[in-house]
Amino acid sequence: MMMYHRLFVIAGLLSAYIGGSSAQDQPLQVLAFAGGDVILPCSFNISDKEDFPTVEWSKEGLKPDVVFLYRDGCEAYEMKNPAFEYRTSLIVKELKDGNISLRISNVQVSDTGKYKCLIFQKNAIRKVTKVELVVVAVSEPKLSVISVEGGDIALHCEANCWRPEPQITFLDDKGKKISEENPKREQDARGCFTVTRRATLQRATSSVTCRVHQPEFNQTRETTILIPVLCHFSLLYEI
Repeated sequence: MMMYHRLFVIAGLLSAYIGGSSAQDQPLQVLAFAGGDVILPCSFNISDKEDFPTVEWSKEGLKPDVVFLYRDGCEAYEMKNPAFEYRTSLIVKELKDGNISLRISNVQVSDTGKYKCLIFQKNAIRKVTKVELVVVAVSEPKLSVISVEGGDIALHCEANCWRPEPQITFLDDKGKKISEENPKREQDARGCFTVTRRATLQRATSSVTCRVHQPEFNQTRETTILIPVLCHFSLLYEI
């Protein structure tokens, strides 16, 4: 236990060591989608003459910051952050080749951040690898008619938990844009954006589509509703 404590004292002092030759200057960026799995790469040159090292994966800003610890041939749980319980693992069959990449299952938006892969051997840091995880979140938009007054139909579309923030557009049955209000947005503690937008339909159309688009990662989701016959009649009559 004393040896284990010493290892984490070294890890705690790592910020003063990052300028050294064993740390890469810029983290490798890895993209993942919320709800899926992702692998954060890390490896080292393994030797038959050496015992397998202690491997620690940690996340910057997390308390406790350990998301996975491999020691003496198995995972150690005593310092693991509960947010990653049952969600992190190594690729066991590839350990013999020095592959100590971290698999994260059921990726959460809150998993976004910077990770460090630390290799300890003989009570010293042997290698540091930094990885930045970017989590993209998308969901199916919800579109509804909220009111019908005279010849106007008010529509409401909601994009719940997107990351990064998306754009919302309304289209008629010919693919033409419908007049829309400025969007409203909220961001929760996880980093999810919920964006809502209203539009007013002032011309006849058999359907309306809400298109939600996130340009940075080219993600698009759409939903379409049919406009009731009575609404058609009202609009056509006004025209």
